[in-house]
Amino acid sequence: MCGFRDLLNAKEIPAGTVVLGASADTVELNQKFADKNEYPFALLSDHELKLIRALGIQIPGRPMAQRVTFLVGKDGKIAKIYGKVSPRGHAEQVAKDVKELAAKK
Repeated sequence: MCGFRDLLNAKEIPAGTVVLGASADTVELNQKFADKNEYPFALLSDHELKLIRALGIQIPGRPMAQRVTFLVGKDGKIAKIYGKVSPRGHAEQVAKDVKELAAKK
């Protein structure tokens, strides 16, 4: 998430792009984490795992989500899913894909 923060702050992600994070942590823990890392976007709390289960990204047997990124187009449809995300270089790849998606009409 820090990579997304840095790219947003550097204006490397197109204007109008919405970035959201989500985790199974409580609202309070997410807020502390967001404040500590100075995130310019919201972290959603899915403490009841409703979204995580609906997306099929719950870690089996654990109350937490896999690291997955969903790129959603302006039409509200998922344009790309990045599974088994590794933080190194991920935000840059997503930013590149966001730019390509934005260029398509």
